[in-house]
Amino acid sequence: MTLDGIINNLVAEINMRRHPRQDNIKYQFNECTFPITFTRDGYKEADGCLILLMEPDGKYSIKKFDTRYMDVKDPVRQIYHAAIFDCDDEPTVIDDFIKSLDDKVKTTA
Repeated sequence: MTLDGIINNLVAEINMRRHPRQDNIKYQFNECTFPITFTRDGYKEADGCLILLMEPDGKYSIKKFDTRYMDVKDPVRQIYHAAIFDCDDEPTVIDDFIKSLDDKVKTTA
């Protein structure tokens, strides 16, 4: 999946949690994670991943790891993941990804 596609999906999820629906339908959200993996050589999972932890109210934090997602030993790995995103880019874009996500969330708040 493209970097922009993942960012757009995450921003939509954040906004859905932050802003009530116009038709008064209420959803109950739970804390969950969205792991993001990156590729190496265009198809292999690379060393380097992100785990976005999202709270029920849309607040989020991002943890950056230098290992593949399957090798992460952090307790955040045990939290239910709503979706895993496989980014088509290499881990060199991780910092740009975080900045772009934060910027887009600010502009859509």
